[in-house]
Amino acid sequence: MKHPDMPSDAAISKQAFIEFLLEQKALRFGEFVLKSGMKSPFFINLGEVNSGAAYRFLGKALAQTVRRAFPQVTTLYGPPYKAISMAAVTAAAYYEQFATDLFTFYSRKEAKAHGEGGMFIGHHPQADEKIVIVDDVLTTGGTKLEAMRLLEQTFGIKTAGIVVTVDRRTRSQKDELAGVPFASVIALTDIIRYLQEKNDPNYRVMLEFYEGV
Repeated sequence: MKHPDMPSDAAISKQAFIEFLLEQKALRFGEFVLKSGMKSPFFINLGEVNSGAAYRFLGKALAQTVRRAFPQVTTLYGPPYKAISMAAVTAAAYYEQFATDLFTFYSRKEAKAHGEGGMFIGHHPQADEKIVIVDDVLTTGGTKLEAMRLLEQTFGIKTAGIVVTVDRRTRSQKDELAGVPFASVIALTDIIRYLQEKNDPNYRVMLEFYEGV
């Protein structure tokens, strides 16, 4: 992998992050059906990120996005399951780059009745904390809204915002997160622009998908 030895304070460009996803095979082209039932010419799977060097790079990219969009953040929440490790590496990278120690916590999909019990593991947030949800991708926004409602019902706290690696919404897609502070490392338009500059034929099908053609 090309990126593990970058200085801790080096800014990660959109191009570098797209190339990282391609190197990790976390971004693939083909014919896919998403969880929402939508047909897509590409698929993003952050589960392919599975080494120390790759996690370090991913954490840096997310930490920089969190810092830019939500500088008052105090706490990161990772929904199950992929985002659990993402929240952890983002917090580690945030401390490395910005010398600020963030709390982290995550949840199970079902409450545990034995051992420590309960739904949530890690930090227990208080009313004055600024919580940012860290997750892999945004397709419709439905699961993000569910996470926000869960946190408000459990802790009485309104989420400060949401950060994902890729905003994969199309131009005409309904914005279910209207009014919710949101940021992404890259968006679908960034991938399209990158492919066009590289003369990659996938550019056209991606553009058609984005435009709803």
